[in-house]
Amino acid sequence: MVMTVNKMKNKNKNLKNNNIIFIIEIFGLSAAAVCLSVISSVLFIDLIGVLCIIAAAALFACVLFLWNPSMIIISGIASFAITFAMSGDIINALASLIYIIIGSLIYFGVRNKKNRTQITVGITVVLVLFHIALIILSFLLSTGTFSIDMVSSAIDSELEQFTNFFINFINSAPAQTESVAETTAQNAYLVEAYAQELVLNLKALIPSAFVLYAAFIAYFATVIFKSAYNIFIPMAHPNRKKIKNKYWRLNISSVSAVITIAAIFFAVLFSKEILPSIVLTNLIYILAPGFCIVGLYFVYDKIFKAKSGIFPVMLIVGAIIFAFMLPVVLFAAIILLMSVGLYATLIDDIKKFFEKAKKTLLGDGDDDDDDDYID
Repeated sequence: MVMTVNKMKNKNKNLKNNNIIFIIEIFGLSAAAVCLSVISSVLFIDLIGVLCIIAAAALFACVLFLWNPSMIIISGIASFAITFAMSGDIINALASLIYIIIGSLIYFGVRNKKNRTQITVGITVVLVLFHIALIILSFLLSTGTFSIDMVSSAIDSELEQFTNFFINFINSAPAQTESVAETTAQNAYLVEAYAQELVLNLKALIPSAFVLYAAFIAYFATVIFKSAYNIFIPMAHPNRKKIKNKYWRLNISSVSAVITIAAIFFAVLFSKEILPSIVLTNLIYILAPGFCIVGLYFVYDKIFKAKSGIFPVMLIVGAIIFAFMLPVVLFAAIILLMSVGLYATLIDDIKKFFEKAKKTLLGDGDDDDDDDYID
């Protein structure tokens, strides 16, 4: 009897402690998410701001798992109101809601048993559309009208400012002799010509850069979400299962691999055609990072998995060497990883194709295909 009473007391005590942790987590994570969104929209509208949005989105997704979707409205009103009060800019206030969009897509995606690839692609598409809407609204509020030419002119202005910095830097170099002055003038002319060409090339890659920006946010938001979920959710709900790595990987379809290979082939074929080259190059740049990630997974599984402690060290050392000492090797490594990713994506489908072709040619109909449908 005494033991039963003690068990009930311990159970009630644990339940009370869990409720306290639950309340603290909801308020703490919600406040952190709102704070980070305001910081990103008011103080740091740059890389730091992007990182703040990513962290805010991951934390807010955890809040939705702890509470319920009503937090979308509550947190949204708080973020919008605080940001607008501090900046006085409605575009910044609307931009502060990005973390709510991402967090909600992660929450509903996981709840509906969508895989990480589907969630990441969904976030990327929604973010691109949301940013396009913000750009259009920004022009409408500032000029009362909107057109594609206005966007094109704004991009030209930004890119020219970017390249003029380097032109001015070279032109400001002191000339010691007449021959040196002549050489410097020639170099400045070449740099200016190169800068104008660079502006055109960068402008052509704006669509892919825009999509990659959204994909960057989507990818790292899902990375941080998994870690945040596995830390905070079990604290309030000890029986809740953690998200395992093998269920939270990007898996790119063979259709994307075929499209990438075809885009590379046609990009070479139509290299002298301006419009097709721009479209195909943007397509390749958009799809390439995903295959690099899949290639990295493949290399890890096949080579480093048995000695997993070595992999992070080699990854960090390799990144430092490639980034600061051997940029050419970095480009070669990206091509290699992308090729491995394409191989890893297509190899299973290729094997299945040849197995079915072999069965068809040899007339082997005894073996069933049930294994093809095992999830």
